[in-house]
Amino acid sequence: MAKSPLGIIFAAAAITLAVSPEGRQAVRKLAVKGAGLLLELTDEIKHSTAGHHQSTVATNNEEQNTD
Repeated sequence: MAKSPLGIIFAAAAITLAVSPEGRQAVRKLAVKGAGLLLELTDEIKHSTAGHHQSTVATNNEEQNTD
């Protein structure tokens, strides 16, 4: 694992997180911010698809009323 550049990066990150409380705190902060951004993104998607669904239902209702 340690022979590839990616393996070296993972090993260095694991050692840093195991030894450094500041490193763990920084990773924790990034994880919280990432989770918050992910929740905001899913809310945006839900709101945009809900609006699209409502307009589709309204259009279908209008078409049925005209027939």
